[in-house]
Amino acid sequence: MHKKLQAELFDAGKIAPGTKESLVLSFSTVEGPDGQIPLHIVKGSEPGPTMLVLAAVHGDEYEGVHTLIELCRELHPKDIRGTLLMVPITNLLSYYGASRETPEDGCNLAREFPGKQDGTVTQRLAWHLDRSLIAKADFLLDLHSGGANYAVPELVGYYHNDDDEVGRRSRAAAEAFGMEILWAHPELNPGRTVSAATEHGVPWLYTEGFGGKRIKPEEQKRYRSGTLRIMNHLGMLLQPEEWIQEEAPPIRYRLMGDGNFDLSVTAEVEGFFIPTVKLLDQVAEGDRIGAVYDWFGEELQIFKAYGDGLVVGMAGTPMVQKGSVIYTLTTVHN
Repeated sequence: MHKKLQAELFDAGKIAPGTKESLVLSFSTVEGPDGQIPLHIVKGSEPGPTMLVLAAVHGDEYEGVHTLIELCRELHPKDIRGTLLMVPITNLLSYYGASRETPEDGCNLAREFPGKQDGTVTQRLAWHLDRSLIAKADFLLDLHSGGANYAVPELVGYYHNDDDEVGRRSRAAAEAFGMEILWAHPELNPGRTVSAATEHGVPWLYTEGFGGKRIKPEEQKRYRSGTLRIMNHLGMLLQPEEWIQEEAPPIRYRLMGDGNFDLSVTAEVEGFFIPTVKLLDQVAEGDRIGAVYDWFGEELQIFKAYGDGLVVGMAGTPMVQKGSVIYTLTTVHN
């Protein structure tokens, strides 16, 4: 059995050097996944930064879970300086429901920060994550992917503000991660883990990947390598050559936008979506994106680009419902 601790009592600053342990932070009197945060801690003997890594903020996104399960098993205090905090499944209820939202209250955890102490279960989860973990970290890495609903190219997103220390540190970390696509966000929508981190002055990154409730081995390998590269970038790996064997690929695209997939173009009808473009295609305003069809090939809804941009998100499955995401555009940043 893993040790349980009331979430509000957790203090990363009081972890003893040379510690490796797994905890369940509890914020509910009810036994079960309602009100629990699984937390794995690795603290080296040498002082250093505190890095927080989250996975499965959305319960249908598995690449980060795989990455953290591996690193929970493999990393030991002798390998690092500073403190590594890993939450392999951030939203347990969403994970068990295999859904983007928490089934119990219909909330998207990535839109609920800084949360409410007396709110719904998702709002309470956000409240404890914000105060007990994000606010106490020196760096946040939030591992996402397209999940069941979206198809997204592999990328790393960061806070773009070269006039601000958090922005400068976020950009430097993004360039160190090792993804070919960087997505710069000069503005952040409220409610996200990363907007909460910005409010606390904590630099951050998040990842996206193709998703589909399946793990592509090469993609997951890049999640793992990138996490280790960020640890090395922060000076946490004592012997980085033992963990990082490959050079990071060159940066292919630098994108710019707000990164909010909730603002994607959505379907107005139910049907079968067939695209005429693919991820990372450059489109001009008015270019055909695709159409939703009925069983016999009749076009029910045609989609054309609302502006010039790069296709950075598309429907994750061809069978779509009314309100399903169809496509997302962003711009290339030189």
